[in-house]
Amino acid sequence: MPLAPEAVLKMARQIEMTDEVEYTCDDVHRLLDEFAEAVLRGEDTARLMPLVQKHLDMCHDCREEFEALLRVLRAPTSAASAGSAV
Repeated sequence: MPLAPEAVLKMARQIEMTDEVEYTCDDVHRLLDEFAEAVLRGEDTARLMPLVQKHLDMCHDCREEFEALLRVLRAPTSAASAGSAV
């Protein structure tokens, strides 16, 4: 079955963006918490962890995992939202 022109263009862009050294999804999953914490601290993650950033730019599944982790980390904790009743 022939591929749609949009699919061919997407694959061509991804091939064009490949580098000699890249992280796999497993590599990124091992570093995702460290990467997310650096993002929350406002650090330049593209400079500090360029291979993770590049993978997230190219991999939809890992990007979704990263965004879910950020939502969890940004969510107020139950103690903070209830006020510190000590």
